[in-house]
Amino acid sequence: MASEQVNGFLLHRREYRETSYLADFFTLELGKVSAVIKGVRGSKSDKKSLLQSFQPLLLHISGKHELRNLNQLEASASMLRLTGHQLFSAMYLNELLNRLLPKEVPHPEIYALYQESLISLQSTQLIEPCLRQFETSLLNDLGYGFDMQMTYDTGEYVEQDLEYCLVLEQGIKQVHNPTETAYRFSGKALLQMNEHNWTPASLQCAKRINRMALSHLLGRKPLKSRELFQQTWSKNVNRSKD
Repeated sequence: MASEQVNGFLLHRREYRETSYLADFFTLELGKVSAVIKGVRGSKSDKKSLLQSFQPLLLHISGKHELRNLNQLEASASMLRLTGHQLFSAMYLNELLNRLLPKEVPHPEIYALYQESLISLQSTQLIEPCLRQFETSLLNDLGYGFDMQMTYDTGEYVEQDLEYCLVLEQGIKQVHNPTETAYRFSGKALLQMNEHNWTPASLQCAKRINRMALSHLLGRKPLKSRELFQQTWSKNVNRSKD
């Protein structure tokens, strides 16, 4: 069967049978693709050395089922070098994509944003705006985003000086009762978030809203990248106290 050539990044790989890997890729042309890579475990082949996260790849795959075969791969650009918090942040993006994307549904805008986000994380730019923008765009692209300019229940425009809360699977609504326990967001922060105008208030707003929305989609299984970050952060804090 003829191979199909696609551009992509490795999201995750795991051992498969005795000598192979089962890998998930995020590709420009096909979206998320799962493929078997035969006979590479324990070898020193170029194919194995390229199976690294954040390495832009040109993939040659075959098969029409949910599980394809990876016949050949090559680097399409230099590997993005990430360390420290930037590395954990990039791992978080990979885990979100692998957990949330349906198989073989193209998401070209998210693919482009993913590339931009990795480049941004590799540079000296701040991490927080990069993550919040990626989360917001991913939720919108998958159809789970919220209108930050209008309330879902009354259809009124969000006003800067009023307070609002989020109702999952519905949207934003104004908080009328001052004793209401729902987590509140200022109208100003919501409008800034909608415009990707990242201020301390809009970043905090986006972090809370995105976490609520993503937790609902991800279920109870925790994100490994978040656990790794928290463990590393805790170790670094303890060392600084010694």
